[in-house]
Amino acid sequence: MEPPYVHGRVGATDDGTERIGPYRVLTPWDGDTAGGAARSDGHGAAQDARRCLARDDRRGRTVVLTLPHPALVDDPAYRVRFRAEAENSRRVTGRWTAPVEAIAPADAPLPWVAHGCFPALTLPSALAVHGGPLPEPVVRALGVALAETLVGAHANGLVFAGVSPGAVLLTADGPRLTGYGLVRAAALDRTERAGLLGVDSAALPPEQRAGERPHPHGDVYAFGAVLAYAATGRIPGGTAASPGDTGALPEAFRGVITACLSVDPAHRPQPAALFQALRTSTGSGGGGLPEPIATALAEQVARHPVEVAPDATEPTGRDEGSGPSRRSLTLGGLAGVAGLVLGSGGVAAWRATADDGPTRPAPLSVRGAAPAPLWRRDIDFVLEGPPVLAGGEVALMAGTSAVTAVRLRDGKKLWTRENMWASQTLMPLAGGLFLSSRAGMAESEFAAVSVRTGKVTWTERRYDGGKLPAFLGPLANRGNTLWFMAGTSGGGDRPKPMVIAYDLEKREELWRTPLSSFGSAGDEQGPGVPNGGTLIVENNGPPGSGFLGTEEKTWSYAALRQRDGKTLWTRTYDGVTAAYQGVFRTVAPGDLLIASDNRAVRAHDLTSGRRRWRFTTKGYMYTKPAIRGRTLCVTDEDSVTYAVDTRTGRLRWRHAAAVEAMGQMRYSETVISHAGRTVLQMNASEIDALNAADGSLRWRFTPVGSGQGAGAFSGYVDTAPGLALVVNGSSLYALPVD
Repeated sequence: MEPPYVHGRVGATDDGTERIGPYRVLTPWDGDTAGGAARSDGHGAAQDARRCLARDDRRGRTVVLTLPHPALVDDPAYRVRFRAEAENSRRVTGRWTAPVEAIAPADAPLPWVAHGCFPALTLPSALAVHGGPLPEPVVRALGVALAETLVGAHANGLVFAGVSPGAVLLTADGPRLTGYGLVRAAALDRTERAGLLGVDSAALPPEQRAGERPHPHGDVYAFGAVLAYAATGRIPGGTAASPGDTGALPEAFRGVITACLSVDPAHRPQPAALFQALRTSTGSGGGGLPEPIATALAEQVARHPVEVAPDATEPTGRDEGSGPSRRSLTLGGLAGVAGLVLGSGGVAAWRATADDGPTRPAPLSVRGAAPAPLWRRDIDFVLEGPPVLAGGEVALMAGTSAVTAVRLRDGKKLWTRENMWASQTLMPLAGGLFLSSRAGMAESEFAAVSVRTGKVTWTERRYDGGKLPAFLGPLANRGNTLWFMAGTSGGGDRPKPMVIAYDLEKREELWRTPLSSFGSAGDEQGPGVPNGGTLIVENNGPPGSGFLGTEEKTWSYAALRQRDGKTLWTRTYDGVTAAYQGVFRTVAPGDLLIASDNRAVRAHDLTSGRRRWRFTTKGYMYTKPAIRGRTLCVTDEDSVTYAVDTRTGRLRWRHAAAVEAMGQMRYSETVISHAGRTVLQMNASEIDALNAADGSLRWRFTPVGSGQGAGAFSGYVDTAPGLALVVNGSSLYALPVD
């Protein structure tokens, strides 16, 4: 058989066998049957990744190597993606997941991942030696194990995106799953994957064939394809409109598999439901591996006896004819008793797959592995924004016309209130209250609501544009004082803006200050910032600045004295404009105005307007920077995150994502944890947690939300003390951080 890898990718030992990294190839193709058994269904196997049995002679360890398709080894982008997914596969734990022994180093010309499974057969090889489909009890045990694996992966926010017949290994003590991330490695999203090299196209769900991002429901489709293959020896040839002919499926599995192969992802069952259905279904007894497969595993051990690695203190010299050293010892006895081990103990192990429930995901300590979520809360409506934190203890989740309060300690839902002006700004207030408001010249009012119960304490309706100016939106609050923007018609076409200070306890106005030198109240307005004894108010420019053409509006700030509203100063800042979208401004510690646009971040002295420094990024910035203490972090369109010292503007570190950014990934949000030790960078596929000191990767987390579009991460990330809060679709996760 021709070696699968050429062009110097594979070395050779003295006896002519192939070598990949530290491993000597024992069998060049999947499994270890005579000639290397191949898939018999004719669907997709020729395009799949390659697997072989190999041994590290230094340690005497035998592994299963997963390798790229031969046609992809010269594609540098694929090699990067393959290795990134291999590193991420360490996050997948559980008794039915093949343990990762080693991964090719970053500078290796050929990427690979080694799994510690021996003896083992791939599912196609097992069907070949068995001479056809597996017995129903074995298929059921396989389904229970795979469903349990998906339950654990999805609970930890992982989408496997690589389940296929070739990725399933059969061992004496149960199945093992490999292949994590092969679909993501094969091609970037929005790339058609039908017939694509590096994946088994028959196990791909229709939406992933069309180029959508891998999604948990896609794992369920692939699960159904694997069970169909195990039960019949083939995968139904489905299309984007039909799941294919499932009439040949055994009656015991037909309903489950047909549901998994549904064209509409929303109609596919959840892995937990699959686990329960297969675990509780009745069968025809048995459950151990069929004798031909058990024999093939025993023969594999006999053909490749396990060598015991030498003790580091053992002398290497010995007299000719002396007894064998530890180095030459083999587990020859294993081959002799393999029939007993695989025939009886193996039966018990395979039966056990249907006896125990899914294990609760445990916190992971592997480098790059995300911590297990402390809790997950599914919200009953579509969320319209990130969580609003009240007192560091409660997250307020807002939809179009409803709000839900979730306790951060344990994820318990405290209450849900309908018919609330939730799409407007929610603002935490003192005394366990928060502000809910609706603003405008036609209708405007605001109310104080209890964080604990969701009950309205009082409502202010006087600022409706009649006798009093119209409430246009909250600016800031401190203690019992609320500052908000209001407007009057002033006899012109557009309302005239003013700032009003309002006593929340007495429910009366303290003062008002017109902003006559600024633009009208209809212009964009950012939040106010209490700064010492002043309130810094942002507005987008003096009259006469144009919206169109080449004339740009200059951004301005005013400082109002908190006790009486007196204007202490107004200031414009050179180069800080509001002529287009993508300009972000914020007030930072050290009396700095930070502004970013295009490829530049600028810092100005807030009071004098003098520019302190300017920092440029390589790619465009489409999202606002994050600031905590003296650190500013921003991510550009290429998913490169920069950490900048706000005192000097000097770069502290930069971190580039392992995969190429495209589409929504160009709009990467960045936040910094409350303790300032972790930087969270969110893109369209995952959240990367970086060490704020040096930018090194701590972990990656892929949320699996409900109510989201298939194949996408659409959500928000925020932090609370000790927590990272991740919103995806209608699901809220809490992960420990710092």
